[in-house]
Amino acid sequence: MRRTRPRRMKPLVIASLVAIIVYLQVSFRLLGAIKEEAGRGEEMSPGLIVALSNQNKIVQAAAQHLEEQQQRHSFEPSVDQFHNEKRQQWQQNNHVGIKGAINSPPKFNPPPGYHKHPHQEFEANTPLDPSLIQKRNLKQRHELRHPILPTKVITVVGPESSGSTFLATTLAVAAGARLGTTEKVARRARTVDGKCEIQHLSLPWGWQCESNNDDEIAVNIVDALVPGECFRYELAPSINPVIAEHIFRAEQRQGIASDKHRIQPSRLLKVARDGPQTENEAQILQQCRDKVFISEESNLSCGAKCGSGLLNGYTLYPQRFSVNITSHIEWYLQRGVDVTVVLSTRDRSISKRGKEKIHCKIKEMGQREDEVALELMKEGLEKFGRFGTLGRGRVIVSSYEALISMKKEYLFGLYKQLRINSTYVPTFSDGNEKYVTDANEANNKNAVAPVSISAGQLKPTRSNYTNPNASFLPKKLITVVGLEGSGGAFLSTALGEAVASDGDYRLQHISLPHGWTCESSESRIKANIVDALVPEECFYYEHKLKDLDLEPLNPRKCMEEVRISENNDGKNSKWNCGAKCGEGQLSGLALYPDSFYLNITSHIMWYMMRGVDVKVLLLLRDKTISNKEKLRTHHCNIPPEAADVEDDTAMKIMREAYQKYGEDERVMVVSYEGLMQFKQSYLLGIYKSLGIESTSIPDFVDGNRMFVAPDTQHQMHGSSLHKKGHLN
Repeated sequence: MRRTRPRRMKPLVIASLVAIIVYLQVSFRLLGAIKEEAGRGEEMSPGLIVALSNQNKIVQAAAQHLEEQQQRHSFEPSVDQFHNEKRQQWQQNNHVGIKGAINSPPKFNPPPGYHKHPHQEFEANTPLDPSLIQKRNLKQRHELRHPILPTKVITVVGPESSGSTFLATTLAVAAGARLGTTEKVARRARTVDGKCEIQHLSLPWGWQCESNNDDEIAVNIVDALVPGECFRYELAPSINPVIAEHIFRAEQRQGIASDKHRIQPSRLLKVARDGPQTENEAQILQQCRDKVFISEESNLSCGAKCGSGLLNGYTLYPQRFSVNITSHIEWYLQRGVDVTVVLSTRDRSISKRGKEKIHCKIKEMGQREDEVALELMKEGLEKFGRFGTLGRGRVIVSSYEALISMKKEYLFGLYKQLRINSTYVPTFSDGNEKYVTDANEANNKNAVAPVSISAGQLKPTRSNYTNPNASFLPKKLITVVGLEGSGGAFLSTALGEAVASDGDYRLQHISLPHGWTCESSESRIKANIVDALVPEECFYYEHKLKDLDLEPLNPRKCMEEVRISENNDGKNSKWNCGAKCGEGQLSGLALYPDSFYLNITSHIMWYMMRGVDVKVLLLLRDKTISNKEKLRTHHCNIPPEAADVEDDTAMKIMREAYQKYGEDERVMVVSYEGLMQFKQSYLLGIYKSLGIESTSIPDFVDGNRMFVAPDTQHQMHGSSLHKKGHLN
């Protein structure tokens, strides 16, 4: 009898082999998915963990996991999906009626009491099977690797088009934060270890500005910008904010807005409002309540509107809002976070032009938003600046113009203030230059008239000089230094009035280069550099020697008290004359060329060796505007190219001094644009830094206005690095 059993078993063997191959493939794919999720610090769904403990159900678990993974990733489409046919197809496939969800994954239905008792599933009386233990371990690992609250927050704040994107991106790279594909900080960026977050917060933050057509233009102000995991737009609280923004802008480009001044809520944004859509989102929301203390039941501020019900733990924001800097700092301090706010300043006229061109074309609305922004920034500076009433050193000022002029020396000073250990230097490109023109006569009425200081030194009181017994060397010396046309006379005059009644102070104002005359272009271009600007009583120009009149001078006192002598052999720096030493009857005087540069570093050393407490203020103004002001006011009749060479030499001297003495504040940078922007708040801070007790405030008139091109002269070129993002 023939045996036919093997022939019958052949199909079964083949089927078994196929099943085993499929089994192995699915198993390896699952194991790969587990490894990948563990490597990213993500949590696995409990269903997957339970199924893995039962090999008989591995195929069903794999299919379910892959389906969930596919739905989860498709929930956040790329920007390209919103264009043309791909965008329309995506909306058609995933939009289900007005109240439907956008490609939403299977809804997570928490058990009763889940939100009131967030740890109920891990109560002591509940038996823990291996899957729940693994889930708890994964959750703890997730929290340790990706904390919602960082230990340090640096918030870069500025009006729209203030250069805050460039500054925030630079600080993020220096701190080691991950920028993503955009290679800039449009919103926020975290360091790899999750401990430091760089926030980019424009005032206002949000979508396109809109007008409510009311007599009073309202600006939404919130208490704080909360961590991104807890942030939601009130318009669509169940949607990732990035997705909501993409949808809004995509529909806006399609003309869904019914009125150009009034943006209507998008149909696609009227979607699920019933809480988290996945278990992972629910767990994050739980951390927002437990770790970040965002809850409608908490006594602490949620930062904006508190989410309620299933949204309890989210902070809900309007489409466009400004953040109160003072309460923002307090919000993070209450949660144990080391927070510092950097105020990004830029010429207000230029910032306004950029805002009108890119961010807000409604003139009245944009103007009101900027006014609110400046008030919030001034309040933050007064309450948390270096001499703040609520705390000190939590708010610092960064000047866009100073950053572009001083480059890495100024940037490294910011790093030190923010405790960032880095030598990263970005590519600097002047985003202001394209807005600057020659003086606009139509705006001359708004400009400050130039003030000339012929002697280069200001006298706080005349009695200090008429008294023959008064010392030529003051106890305290303030030297104001800047490029020609930088507005140094304005600052020097303000300081002079502030110390007028204090005989301990003396003021010097010197431009780089400084000169009695500029008739000869050759003498201007030649870099005559002197070691110090000596007291006025010991100062003399070489070209005036033929008309020498020693009666008002006292060379002997200069020699004995100030230690200026022709006997100086050039080896003992203690007896350095500051410039050329006078000889004969001029012994005791320092002789200066018609035009010269002051070496600020040696100038400080010169006075310190004589026991004088010397401080130098580097006044920085937009370099292009300073140059045009220099030529306009006829500081010197030289070609523009020669003026550029002079300015380059001056900036080199100023950078060297700031690099050496900036950290101990012998040298301080003062922003002309910051003075015009923050006015009294900024100037009083300068007074206190110099030890001046005064409330003297001058009239602030912005001299930059006449140099900023009107809207019709805007040019579209410029570095994209300085252009603002959609949410800047």
